[in-house]
Amino acid sequence: METNTIKVVTVPVGDLISMISNAVNSEIEKLVNNPRLGEGFKDEVLDRKQAAQLLKLSEQTLTKLFLEGRVVGQKSGSQYRFLKSSIVKYLST
Repeated sequence: METNTIKVVTVPVGDLISMISNAVNSEIEKLVNNPRLGEGFKDEVLDRKQAAQLLKLSEQTLTKLFLEGRVVGQKSGSQYRFLKSSIVKYLST
């Protein structure tokens, strides 16, 4: 026969605040690093022109953001490639 027991644990207030703060910060970090883009979202590779159109910026401004490290992408030769998810992430920051 199983019995249900209740245990009472005492935790100093400072420790409790620290535990709650750590848990909240951890969840916020997860959301920032992995934004929920919706069920129908499919990641796709965009060229510089497509990414600039999505951001409603000029291609030159997008290139500047890329070189500053503000937009994540890949440069291969003279071609730039961006994941749509990285553009959406930039817009959300």
